[in-house]
Amino acid sequence: MIETTEHHDGSEDRVHVKVTLGISGDWRAEPLKVITGITEGTKSLDGSLAEAVREARKQGITWAQIGQALGVSRQSAWERFSVD
Repeated sequence: MIETTEHHDGSEDRVHVKVTLGISGDWRAEPLKVITGITEGTKSLDGSLAEAVREARKQGITWAQIGQALGVSRQSAWERFSVD
């Protein structure tokens, strides 16, 4: 089971996202299930990130600002998220 929650800390510029991967028993017994669960969680977060970037662009936020938030260059952000 994968659960994703967001928490706003009261600051306008910070949102905490928590992903919980529920694993019953000893995860070492079935590592492929863990890998699958983590992969599904990663895909979900990637989709949420892309949606947030699209919204940022709609609001006029620059690629440089988005890149800074992602910890990458403006060019890297544009290459990853721009739609042709």
